[in-house]
Amino acid sequence: MTWNLPSEEAFLPRVSVPELKRRAAKETRARQRTRLLVAVHRKQGKSIDAIAEAVQMHRRSVQDILHRFVDRGLNASESLPKAGRPKRLSSAQLRGLRARLLRSPSASGFKEGFWNTRLVLALVKREYGVEYDASHLRRLLHELGFSVKTPRPKHYQSSPHEVAAFKKKRGWKSSARGASGEPRFAWTNAVS
Repeated sequence: MTWNLPSEEAFLPRVSVPELKRRAAKETRARQRTRLLVAVHRKQGKSIDAIAEAVQMHRRSVQDILHRFVDRGLNASESLPKAGRPKRLSSAQLRGLRARLLRSPSASGFKEGFWNTRLVLALVKREYGVEYDASHLRRLLHELGFSVKTPRPKHYQSSPHEVAAFKKKRGWKSSARGASGEPRFAWTNAVS
């Protein structure tokens, strides 16, 4: 790292000030726009202290940004990818989990009729030996394309008057009661 940072024409020699301004104006992300503005100021010959005051950053941060431009050129406005924590389940395991979840829980040895977070946590622990927090598992399931569905006997925003009018208009008739004692309903032809 050099302490003598170039300025004016020596700084980004192949890029003009209007080009930097145009890129900064088009940039929608704040950090990248700020980095480009730092480059504009340096290209105009301003000192590091003047740039720090103009963009309201610490002097050291401005120096770091300018060093990035010296080392990487115009691409320095973009952040480099950062390594994160490794995934606990591989891509193949996630595909396998998705395939299992597309089948019923009984196919995986569970007695329940539909998948819930508790069952999926148990499945992941049993099959892959990985324990997740419930909130992280829900995030993971969302990434796999699943969404939460709450089973309700009726729509939570339904109006009793509109439901009655709909049933009357469509010929909705009550038939025998089901095993749980709840009335079962069946569609009938309203014309006959």
